Amino acid sequence: MLVKISSIISSAVASDVIGYAIGWPVSKYFDSNLRMRLLIAPVIGLGIFGAAGVSIFHVVALTAANLYVVVLALSAVAFWLSNDSVAPLLRSPTSPGLAWLTVAFLLCLLPTFAIVPQYYGESASLGHPIWDHAKIAIINEIAQNGLPPSNPYYSEAGSPNTLIYHYIWYFIAACLSIVTGATGWEADIALTGMTALFSTVVVAWLAVARSRCANAAWWVLPLLLIASLKPIVQFVSGNRLDTWMVRHSHFQEMQFHQTWIFAVTWSPQHVFSGTVAVVAIIAYTQLLYHSPARDRSLAVFMGAILASAYGSSTWAGGFSLLLILPIVGLLSISHLLKTNRMLEVAISLSVTLAVTLLCAGVLVQEQIILLYSRKALEFWVFPIFNGANPLFDLVGFWLVLLIIDLGAIFVGFIIWSCSTLSNESTDFAPIDRAIIVSVLAPLFCAQFLHSVLLYNDLGWDVIIPSLLIMTALTAALFSTHIGRKSLVGRLTTTTAVLLLIPSILAGARFVYSSAFQFRVKGPESEWGRAFRASPELWEAVRQVTPPNEAVANNPLDFANVTFHPGNISWAVLSQRRNCATSLELIRSYAAQLTPEQASDVYNFFVSAFEGNATEDQLRLMKEKYLCETLVVTTRDGLWGKPVLDNSSIYKLVSEEKGRWRIYR
Repeated sequence: MLVKISSIISSAVASDVIGYAIGWPVSKYFDSNLRMRLLIAPVIGLGIFGAAGVSIFHVVALTAANLYVVVLALSAVAFWLSNDSVAPLLRSPTSPGLAWLTVAFLLCLLPTFAIVPQYYGESASLGHPIWDHAKIAIINEIAQNGLPPSNPYYSEAGSPNTLIYHYIWYFIAACLSIVTGATGWEADIALTGMTALFSTVVVAWLAVARSRCANAAWWVLPLLLIASLKPIVQFVSGNRLDTWMVRHSHFQEMQFHQTWIFAVTWSPQHVFSGTVAVVAIIAYTQLLYHSPARDRSLAVFMGAILASAYGSSTWAGGFSLLLILPIVGLLSISHLLKTNRMLEVAISLSVTLAVTLLCAGVLVQEQIILLYSRKALEFWVFPIFNGANPLFDLVGFWLVLLIIDLGAIFVGFIIWSCSTLSNESTDFAPIDRAIIVSVLAPLFCAQFLHSVLLYNDLGWDVIIPSLLIMTALTAALFSTHIGRKSLVGRLTTTTAVLLLIPSILAGARFVYSSAFQFRVKGPESEWGRAFRASPELWEAVRQVTPPNEAVANNPLDFANVTFHPGNISWAVLSQRRNCATSLELIRSYAAQLTPEQASDVYNFFVSAFEGNATEDQLRLMKEKYLCETLVVTTRDGLWGKPVLDNSSIYKLVSEEKGRWRIYR
């Protein structure tokens, strides 16, 4: 078996235990409804644990015993700081029942099906989203070697080789691996499913609390299943869509703006960050608009949550909050002046800032290296139409692209906002202003900024908090207005009929192609059988390679399993570092290299494994790139070459006849 179901289940349970231990006492700051608190407590707890734990385990060894002590200590601190009576910001009059939770749990299994092994006959394969789960190597690196993590994708003599990435989600997964004995792949599957569930319950919480209607939670579920309408529009229009709209995505089947089912399957770390960011926005709104008696404790918790949002995704929880929080703060000034709370709120926010820096300071210090070596952002006007005036692109972004990519949830948000802003006298007015800003600010950011490290990751990820909030507000709108004869009711019903159903069909198409197509169609092949048997190879590699050393294998190994060549067998099964793996991973994580240098390194290793390696190149691999172990299979051009038979650099230490050889 490539993965064990029992290990996945135990890892999921462990994430809930950690989340509840820390998050349960804190959840009373967010809602008064006991059942709603039970739903949202785990993500609050993991948000606090992620950032606080990373800081602690930079100075304490990351072992199972120390993990138990740290979780208990953080739980005790959470209970101590939360011992006062609290009047939470939201008071849900109702909550979803057990039937809803069961259906939501089943829905959240769908993202995991895309990253578990898929079998057909004697072959095994993986869905395309596994390409972005090559970061499982980060989980194994942290679990085996602690913090700060070394770069598992590239190593070079004379370089610090520290991983430059927002890795808090992977740290949490590594903790699950340590306490349950699961592999990094199994922990990744478990935390992906739990992240899907956490984000679902937070969206449902916001929808129910704002609409005061339990049916809003049921509307959340189909809204989470929607995908971009672009494939449907292309089918209806033939190829005309591509002739007048700019194609932005590097991936031919990806929409530019992610929907939930797409984002949580491909990049759960960003969805976790966006979910924690939504919780942080609610906490921030409470600090600004409610009485000061409980501000200090909430300020401490908010600081850890902010650090965790940033540490899980620079874009989804870092950059988005950097835009949202100042605007929401400015909108609250008149209220603070009227209630004479400016000083007290300033003190509370100072506490939040101090805790955020304390928890995120290590990550900031590690990531700031990137700013000195690589350009991260550029300004632009998001191009929509081929050869069009930028003015048309400005309008087309809102009237064309967002409607096509986000469909019902964007149109539903617009309807909800217009109907809400016409009734500013409600008790929800401060919250409504905050959440409208939380939707619009990241969308404007995506329109005028893009990232240039590899792809436009900012455009995909910075809008995730917007995506979650729009889903909640659209669910609230549908639950209260669909079928009514008012103008808002008619617009809501029309939106559901025209946009929701085709968007769900597009989402179902994505789920099928990612999670079920190989199971249904195959094919059974030689490479599929080799992939299914590859755990034996990596077990042999682990027997001769210590966890803190790197291996070299063909960067193009099993290239046809993933959407782009991702060396996926090594990434998900080896539990060892790689001295130079696929081009995208080198470019993304080897911050010391320019794109041209990354390409040179990649081409060097590809050429070597094609069979062109010389004795000098083998020496370079071991001495410069620190490749202590060399793995060669019958799929490689290097197999059987005389350069290895007579090498003074690498000696054969393990072999499976007709399958693989391991040299050191």
